[in-house]
Amino acid sequence: MKKILLVCAGIFMVSGLYALTNATLIDFSITGDKAALQSKDDAAKSDSDEIMKLSDIYNPNWAVVLNDSAQMIENRKLSYCSDVTSQSKGKVLGVRIHFPTAPWNSYGLVKPPFEFEIYGGPDGTRFMDGKGVLKNVGTIRSISSWVCGRNYVVNYIVNIKNDQEAVSAHSLGYLNFVGWSQVKWDNPNYLANARDRVLRRVPLYPRSTPSVKLDSLQFYRTADNLGGNFVAYVKDVAMEFEEAVIDKDADIDDEGVWGILKAESDRKKALENRRLKEIRELRDLEERRIAGSAKGSTSTASTNK
Repeated sequence: MKKILLVCAGIFMVSGLYALTNATLIDFSITGDKAALQSKDDAAKSDSDEIMKLSDIYNPNWAVVLNDSAQMIENRKLSYCSDVTSQSKGKVLGVRIHFPTAPWNSYGLVKPPFEFEIYGGPDGTRFMDGKGVLKNVGTIRSISSWVCGRNYVVNYIVNIKNDQEAVSAHSLGYLNFVGWSQVKWDNPNYLANARDRVLRRVPLYPRSTPSVKLDSLQFYRTADNLGGNFVAYVKDVAMEFEEAVIDKDADIDDEGVWGILKAESDRKKALENRRLKEIRELRDLEERRIAGSAKGSTSTASTNK
């Protein structure tokens, strides 16, 4: 009996040692709830110079960026995102891409309106909980996503950016199926046994809790497949990973003392704010120019009558 108990205890200890965390990186039912996003913006109005509003990540505001050889006017006009209601999944992200009809490789990147802040907001959690950022991410075991396919032979790729600005691409497979399916990327280099790993000593704060964020969703169509319109619907992106730091009960709040993570986040946020401000100014000027041209055309037509 004692031997059985010891064996059971040993199994429990090993399974606990290599326990994996499952967390949602992005949930488009959250980004599809515009009222809830706006209410959180209202609660954070103390930051008067805030340009990156949480409500901007509302599903229709996500953009489709085509590769250079695919950026014809028609393709750009017919490539965009939408907020869609699924009977079984609730709010989801609808993606429409118009690929070139010519036989060459092409892809579309589905990107948020701005880069997610890894340390966003006063407490660093602004984009946590299904809004694009995960923290304390060690070795990634797998990445999965619920997708509604329409039988296109198009490769679905999730691009992840870490806190060192390195982007990694993870292919979840082809969307050549109809209806909802959970597609998955399994890390081929994942080693469950510590004896098989190359061990190294890693400094703690501020490197102790590495973070990742969603960079983009990529839909890749090869030259030998049908071009033109493509549609798909994405519910979420989830990750299975080992936590980088297990014992988080430190007796000193490193970030509270030094503020290194917040300072770096503020620097990147300032750069992103400047970029967004310039884009919005240029867009506003272009809209006013278009409106002025339309008004001038109407006046000319009235005069001719």
